[in-house]
Amino acid sequence: MRLPFQSKTGLLAYAAAWMPLGAMLGFALGSAADLRWFESASVTVPLTGLLAVVCLLPGYMCRFLPLTKSPPWKLLASHLVTAMWMSAIVATLVPFLVQFLTRCFPTLAIRFRAAIPVLTGMVFLFYLMSIALHYLLQAVESSKQAEILAREAELRALKSQINPHFLFNSLNSISALTSLDPAKAREMCIRLSEFLRSSLRLGERTSVPFGEELALTSTYLDVEQVRFGARLRVTRDFEGACNTCEVPPLLLQPLVENAIKHGVASLVEGGEITMSARISNERLHFIIENRFDPDAPAQRKSGFGLMNVRKRLQARYGGAASLDIQVENPLYRVLLSVPYNGKKGMAVNEDARNTGG
Repeated sequence: MRLPFQSKTGLLAYAAAWMPLGAMLGFALGSAADLRWFESASVTVPLTGLLAVVCLLPGYMCRFLPLTKSPPWKLLASHLVTAMWMSAIVATLVPFLVQFLTRCFPTLAIRFRAAIPVLTGMVFLFYLMSIALHYLLQAVESSKQAEILAREAELRALKSQINPHFLFNSLNSISALTSLDPAKAREMCIRLSEFLRSSLRLGERTSVPFGEELALTSTYLDVEQVRFGARLRVTRDFEGACNTCEVPPLLLQPLVENAIKHGVASLVEGGEITMSARISNERLHFIIENRFDPDAPAQRKSGFGLMNVRKRLQARYGGAASLDIQVENPLYRVLLSVPYNGKKGMAVNEDARNTGG
């Protein structure tokens, strides 16, 4: 279990939580032993620090006695016995502190005897409260872990859908080429195998540098270039700092596939796909544009590519990422934005501009 001392924020929060408890303890001891405020503070301040350390111990005990897996009698007996032992130990140690303080307050040891039962009872209650708190933190931690695992499972499921969908479309294209141009069909098979090999290698990872994702997209474009030839034209404009940003693998290929299928393929003379990437306000912005024919017969659209990307972004980033679509006849634009987590200093700060196939 994560301890408060493992982070500065956790330490400050833990210390702040003990301030009202220390004040409560000081008031109770002062009232029971008829102590003046500075006498009560002299005992309570170091005592509160000791209790703050002691009440961390249930974290380990709660880990070895899970609330949902341990018998109730075992939980009750273990924690009650431990709480009694801790209260007895603290009640035994505090008189030594009081004896030391008698140098400043001569009658403190005699008057403090009346507060020992109160001290024992409050330590017992504080320890039981800390046990309940540790179980609550354990439940929150388990819930967060379950949420993370669920997101990872969703990401794996969504990612596993990409290659079969793309492969289905590619095989249809190869099937059409076999009768029209067998040589191109053979070349497309070779390029397709290269793409699948690369995509499987990257698909095994949870995230990849944006530069590697761009390289995979270029391999996919090589596959489609065989099919469309001069009809497919690509313009790339990428800021060098984008290369180190970690993104989910196979994120861009569905966007490029969508631009080709519903843009370039619908135009008799073919068309141009423009891709650009920039870093702005600690975010990576990727834009892909393509022209389309607004008068072309409507195609049966499953919307799989964009829907898959949206779901993966939601599962990975929550509301921190976005995928927007803008349609300005005859231009179709997709804007992808994710948090930037790369290292700008490691990237070459120059744009890569490549025009053509």
